[in-house]
Amino acid sequence: MYMKAGVGGGRVKLTVNLDCIRINCNSSKGPETLYAGQKLNDNEWHTVRVVRRGKTYKLTVDDDVAEGQMVGDHTRLEFHNIETGIMTERRFVSSIPSSVIGHLQSLRFNGMLYIDLCKNGDIDYCELNARFGVRSIIADPVTFKSKSSYLSLATLQAYASMHLFFQFKTTSPDELVKGYIHYVFDLGNGPNLIKGKSDRALNDNQWHNVAITRDNSNTHTLKVDATATSQSINGAKNLDLKGDLFIAGLGPGMYGNLPKLVASREGYQGCLASVDLNGRLPDLLNDALFRSGQIERGCEGTPSLRSELDLDYYNTNSNSSSPFYLLNANSSSPALCPCRNPFLLLTVLVASLSHC
Repeated sequence: MYMKAGVGGGRVKLTVNLDCIRINCNSSKGPETLYAGQKLNDNEWHTVRVVRRGKTYKLTVDDDVAEGQMVGDHTRLEFHNIETGIMTERRFVSSIPSSVIGHLQSLRFNGMLYIDLCKNGDIDYCELNARFGVRSIIADPVTFKSKSSYLSLATLQAYASMHLFFQFKTTSPDELVKGYIHYVFDLGNGPNLIKGKSDRALNDNQWHNVAITRDNSNTHTLKVDATATSQSINGAKNLDLKGDLFIAGLGPGMYGNLPKLVASREGYQGCLASVDLNGRLPDLLNDALFRSGQIERGCEGTPSLRSELDLDYYNTNSNSSSPFYLLNANSSSPALCPCRNPFLLLTVLVASLSHC
């Protein structure tokens, strides 16, 4: 039996499993689940509270409340371990959740502040490998050493909603080109653009946070560091992607499918970290289906470059003619260039782009 709370798709999911087979009670419909909160992976503090009395349990996330009722005649929960960040007792779950990357404070269980007890040595057993204090978290950084370096991951699952997050750090010798992020998407009703807002060029050899979300109401939000820009879209709401997800570049021959708008036919050179693909936290090196070029774990300095950071979704398995578009960053009345093989492309524009 277990009680588990975690963040997935920007929401808190609470799961309660009484494991009736093991304790010989009347079986219920299976693990009970509740969801609360929205867009919680925004690098802001949120308050989560779980209360259970008998068969009734309640999940509160900030001001959002969800309540549930256990089915069956057994309501006793026995807790032997309290685990945060990563699950080590894996025998009770069918799939292992991703480890937590972030900050946690004020963990209180039945009145006991376990983080404080662990920190002060006031508890009999406490195993800890996290660090105390609020720090900027750069998780699992990798460096793409050359412009021909790229990797591919499994299909991005983002049909009804989407949350993408990553951090990047790169430089450019051309200080006259101001870097921006453009998020361009097409769900079948034509192209839409959200341009990220920033008060300085992003190719400054500093870490920058990028988050892209799409909720059930079809509101798309692009957040660059602390500044968010949103756009609500009418019409189709689903994104049915197929094929591999390409990170930092494309394979040989694929660049020919890009619009002429993109002058560069080379990949990204720089550091990438903390990648979150709709709740999936991939290890870019270990989980890669394919790797090409020089890609190293860690980020110890970034070479000067003129490049683009691409989060590409190249639809290699589809004959769909639905166009995907990129937007010319240098035009006040931008021209749109269709690409007949649809892919999802997020680009940090740190180089001059040509017109169609």
